[in-house]
Amino acid sequence: MTQVLIWLAIAMISVAVVLTLWRMTTGPSTLDRIVSSDVLVSIVLVSICLVIVVTGDTSALPILLVLAMVAFTGGVSVARMLTPGAPDRQRYRRDREEDR
Repeated sequence: MTQVLIWLAIAMISVAVVLTLWRMTTGPSTLDRIVSSDVLVSIVLVSICLVIVVTGDTSALPILLVLAMVAFTGGVSVARMLTPGAPDRQRYRRDREEDR
């Protein structure tokens, strides 16, 4: 039963990778491509977790944690840059009218 679940998880991850890569290449907007790259990083995280579960070796855990932190930081940065009105909230803009 465990082998069936592992193979099912591998199949689901494979389908998710294919669909994510399709969205990344054919996405109509830049935001679709950015979101799909974030989803791809999440799929890599799930794959690393699956390897940890299958092998029982936890030496990949630091890689998992660092990759999760980088993915979170990147996702938050992109979300902050793409929100409406973001240029008005940036502190260090050089083209403000007070500087002219």
